Amino acid sequence: MTINEPFPSTNDGDGSPAFLSRWEPDRWLPGYQQCTAYFMETDDEGQVIATFVRKDPQTLLPGAQWRRFKRKAIWRNPAAILYIHGWNDHFYRRHASEFWESMGVRFYAVDLPKFGRSYRHGQTPGYTEDLHSYFPVLDALRDQIVRECGPHVRILVIGHSMGGLIASLWMHHRRPHHVTALMLNSPWLELQLTRFGRWLTTPVVRGVTMMGGKTAMPLNDPGFYSRTLYKSRGGLWHYERYQLPESIQFQPRAGWMNAIYNGQDEVAKGLDIQVPVLVCTSEKSLIQTRWDPQMARADTVLDVQSVRKAAVNLGHVVTLVSIPGALHDISMSAPDARREYFRVGLEWASQWAWGDSHVDRRAERKALDAVCAADGNEGWDAEDGDGDGAAGNGGAGDSGGADAGDADGTHSGENAGDGGVTDSSARGDDSQATNSGVEGIKGVGDGDTVDSTAATDV
Repeated sequence: MTINEPFPSTNDGDGSPAFLSRWEPDRWLPGYQQCTAYFMETDDEGQVIATFVRKDPQTLLPGAQWRRFKRKAIWRNPAAILYIHGWNDHFYRRHASEFWESMGVRFYAVDLPKFGRSYRHGQTPGYTEDLHSYFPVLDALRDQIVRECGPHVRILVIGHSMGGLIASLWMHHRRPHHVTALMLNSPWLELQLTRFGRWLTTPVVRGVTMMGGKTAMPLNDPGFYSRTLYKSRGGLWHYERYQLPESIQFQPRAGWMNAIYNGQDEVAKGLDIQVPVLVCTSEKSLIQTRWDPQMARADTVLDVQSVRKAAVNLGHVVTLVSIPGALHDISMSAPDARREYFRVGLEWASQWAWGDSHVDRRAERKALDAVCAADGNEGWDAEDGDGDGAAGNGGAGDSGGADAGDADGTHSGENAGDGGVTDSSARGDDSQATNSGVEGIKGVGDGDTVDSTAATDV
């Protein structure tokens, strides 16, 4: 059976999909494929449906093909990413996928039920009353990755915002096999009002829920975040064409808000994630009722200090990274912050997720140049003459962001150890921030690992 044929569920656990469709051309992204998963579970709006997205293997550039082959056939260390989007969101960030694919890492994303490609007419967009209900969907995508990449694959899970909260809960409760590390991009681990604010407002949310879980919450979005993202509103990206119609509105509802509160309460009480965790946030938040141009270099959605305090409750080995000038979705920030995010993520994952003994610095520099030059237009179609690296849209190799450093992989900011990342625990000792925004707090042993279980604050 080829991977392009439909196949039945493996039935290796509760909640496996009843049917997976063929890989077919993606609804939005040229050069990508989507696969629809139909689950046995239903709710009051019908069958649970999710969508998986991947790069079409036939469209890989030669350098990416070689590095993917080298990982699997020569190193016998295939690597993959499982990406989980946030609220009012779905997968469209092809610049992120292309970055990882150019380094030989297979990238898979999910559109959760009632989001993006998985939304069906008549459904309440994004609605759930239990974040745990997403676990079977993530199990299914993990199984799909293992089937396609082989039993030796090492999977890095990346979660953004609400997806970071879901990923953390999944890792704690399921302890999924083949997942070796967790990377969180501005995870929604705590309410903007802080833990005390969540405690105060919980009775209100639960009271409204008693009127009906789908009761709309009176939460106003001034639109500042989208203003920092999209070209048509003054941002950096041409991704508007990959969005759902404006008629499909994501409205916060009481039952969904209660599900978020319950998940954040679990985090506050402490999780036991057994793999290393990287938590990346912006250096600062800017949440206010009037527009400020500085919002283009800050998190305008979450309180990053509350997130960082909550992050130390995730597990035993937690790395905290603050990135100056980053947006809420750090991968869509201005080129300098974007470059630092992908650089730190790659070097951290190479050590903690995949155990790589060597990072191809030449390919890394070209991938960083390309991701810095990306703007959401079709691209990432230029390679150097020997096919050993990727550049981005319109000559990104010469135009992307900050200087990449020399061939030994030295970049802006201080690197700690071989991986360029200082690991941190956040409970108790004074922090020592490097120029690149990576904190080093209370190292254990030779400083390569962190025990976060003894800390009380960041």
